[in-house]
Amino acid sequence: MVRPGTAHLSRRRCGGQVMFVVLLAALLLAGFVMYVVNVGDQVNRKVLTQNAADSTVISGASWMARSMNIVGMNNVAQTRMLAAVPILDAFPLSVKMAHEETAAWAQVLDGQLSSGVPDAHLRAGLESLRDRMVKQRNILKPLDDLFNYSDFHMSHVTTWSLRGRTGPPPHGQLWQAAEAMDEFSQATASSAGLLSQMNGSRFGNLNGSQVAFIVPVMPVMPARRATFGEFEKPVKKGLIPDRAYPQRLGPYDRLYKWRDYKYRSIRERDRLVPGQGGHGQIRGSKGSVDAGGRRRGRSARGSSSNPNPHWSYRTVGRVLLGYTVYGPYTWMMRRVHNYAQGWWHRADYYPGQLADTYFHQYLRQIADIKLGYMWGPQAPKYLHYPQWITGYPRCRSLAAQAAGGAPGAPRITRTMLYLVEVRSKYPKDHPSYMTRGTYVTNGDLPIAMWIDGWEDPADWKIPQLAQWVWEDQYFYETTEDWDIGIRMRHDVNNRPVWQKVYMIAQYVFGGIDVGGEVEITNPTNYSDRGDLPAPILMDTSVGDYDMARPHHDLGVRREVFAYLGVASGPDTAKSYPSRFRSANPFGGICALAQAEIYNTTSWDLWTQDWKAKMVPVSQWGKWMDVMLDGADDAAQTGGQVSPEQVRIVQEYLSRFDEQLADQSLNH
Repeated sequence: MVRPGTAHLSRRRCGGQVMFVVLLAALLLAGFVMYVVNVGDQVNRKVLTQNAADSTVISGASWMARSMNIVGMNNVAQTRMLAAVPILDAFPLSVKMAHEETAAWAQVLDGQLSSGVPDAHLRAGLESLRDRMVKQRNILKPLDDLFNYSDFHMSHVTTWSLRGRTGPPPHGQLWQAAEAMDEFSQATASSAGLLSQMNGSRFGNLNGSQVAFIVPVMPVMPARRATFGEFEKPVKKGLIPDRAYPQRLGPYDRLYKWRDYKYRSIRERDRLVPGQGGHGQIRGSKGSVDAGGRRRGRSARGSSSNPNPHWSYRTVGRVLLGYTVYGPYTWMMRRVHNYAQGWWHRADYYPGQLADTYFHQYLRQIADIKLGYMWGPQAPKYLHYPQWITGYPRCRSLAAQAAGGAPGAPRITRTMLYLVEVRSKYPKDHPSYMTRGTYVTNGDLPIAMWIDGWEDPADWKIPQLAQWVWEDQYFYETTEDWDIGIRMRHDVNNRPVWQKVYMIAQYVFGGIDVGGEVEITNPTNYSDRGDLPAPILMDTSVGDYDMARPHHDLGVRREVFAYLGVASGPDTAKSYPSRFRSANPFGGICALAQAEIYNTTSWDLWTQDWKAKMVPVSQWGKWMDVMLDGADDAAQTGGQVSPEQVRIVQEYLSRFDEQLADQSLNH
C-alpha cells in the first residue's frame, strides 16, 4: 500500500535526474562543439600560415628576380644608347655632304637637258636620271635643314661634354640617360636584398601572419659594377663581356637572336627541264670604254640564259655550320642600309631610296670613326668632304693644273659620268633602227658611274655627239635575243649561228669632285674615363652556374639563388582558450616554404628572363645555420622584422631532428 504523497515525491526525483542528464549532455555537446570548432580553426590557421609562408618566399624571390631583370634591362638599354651616339652624331655631316652633291648632280642634268639632247632615248634616259636625283635630293633636304640649319643641335643629344655648357658632364641627352640608368642599376643592386625582405615580409603579414620573413635575412644580388670598357663588345659585336659558353651567352644571342647563320645546303637532283630559250650565249666586244668604279642603275646589254636541257636541283636539307652574333650598332646600321641601299637580292630593281647617293657610305665612315673614339685613341681623324665642279671646260682646266703640279691645284678625287644605252638588232644607220620590237634601252634606269681620279672622255677616242655627250658604237654576238627580235638559227651542221647585237653607249659628263678634308668631331670627349657609365655584371666570384651540376639544390644555385620563407602566428584556441591549450612549446604555428630564382635563357645580368618558382624545402640544417647567422641583419628592416623574431623561430625549428625534418618535408 502506497502512502499518500510518496508517488508525487518519486516523480519529482525522476524529473531531477532527467534534468541532470540533459544538462550533462548539453555540457558534453558544448565541449564537443568547442573541440570541433577549435580543431577546425587550428587546421584553417595551419593552411593560412602555410599560404602566408608561400606568399612570403615567392614575393621576396620575385622581387630579387625583378631587380635582376631591371639591371639587365638597363645594361641593354645603355648599349643601345651608346650605339646610337656615333650613328646619330654622324647624321648632320653625312646628310649635308650627300645633299650638296645630289643637288649638284640634279643641276648638271637640268643643264644638259636645257642645252639640247640629240636623241629621244637619250633625253628619256637623262630625264629619268634627273628625276632620280631630284627624288633623292628632296629626301635629304628636310634632313639637312633640320640637322644643319635649324635650332635643333644633334650635339646636344650625343656629345658628352658641350663647350660653354655650365655644370659637369654629361651634357648630351643620351649620355645623361645612360648615366641615369647606371645609377638606377647601382641603386637596384644595392637595395635588392633589403627590398626583397621587406616585400616578402609585407605580403606574409597581409596574408594573416604575425611574423614573416625570408632567409637569407638580407639576401645579396650577385652583382658587380664593371667599367665603361666592358660596353665595347656588346655594342660592336653583341657579345656580353662576361660571356661563357654555353650558360651565359647574352640577350643578343639567346633572346633577340641577332645572328648571321652559315649553312651548308644538301641538294639532290630533281628533274630534267628543257632549255630556256630567249637569250643565247654571248661573245665579243664590250666597247671602247673601259672605266671601272661605282655604278648605280642597269645596263641595256643582254645576258645569257641556259638554252640546253638540264637537271634542276632542290634543297632537301640544311646543315648549320655556325653563326656569328651582331650587336645594336650593326643592327642600327643595317636599318639605315636597307632604307638607303636596299636588300642585296633586290639590287637589280633599285630598291634603295638613296641608292645613287653616298649617304650610307658617308654615314658608315663617319660613324665608324666616332665609334673608334669611344674605346680607342682620341686623336682627331679626317674624312674627305665632296665638292663638285660640273662644267666640263673648267674640269679639264683644273685637271691640267693638277697634272702639271700647279700651286694650289685641287686634287681630283672622282669623276662622274652618266650612261644611257641602246641594245639593237640593227646598227644606228639602218632604216629599221629603233623600230618596235628591235631594241631595248636602259632609259628607265640609266647608269650613274663614279670613277676614281680624273677621267677625260676626250681620251677615249670616241665621237663627241653633242656638248658633254660622247657616243660609243660597238657590237657583240649572240645566238638568240628575243627581246630585240633575234631568233635562234642553225647552219647546215645544225650548229647555232652567231648573230650581231649592236650597242649604242652614250656617256654624259657629270663633273669632278675636288673637295678637301674635314675633321670628324668626337662625341665621347671625356676627360676621365672613370666618369663614364658602366654595366653591372654577374659576380661569379661567389660561384658560377655549373653545367656538370645544374640541379637547383646544388652549388651556387642553392647558396645564392634559393630562399626560405618563414611565417608564424598564434595557436590560441578560438573557444574556451583557458581549457584548450596547445602543448607546442613555441606557442604558435610556424610554416616554411622554399623558392628559387632562375634564368633558362642566359645566366647573366643582361638577359631579362629571371623568374621565381616554388620548390620543395630541403637541407634543413643549412637553413637553420643561415637563419642564425643572419638574425642580426633583421635590424636593417626598420622594424618590419626584428632580430628577436628570427632567433625565436630559429631556436624553435632547430630543435627538430634534421633527419626527421627532411623526411617529413619530403614524405
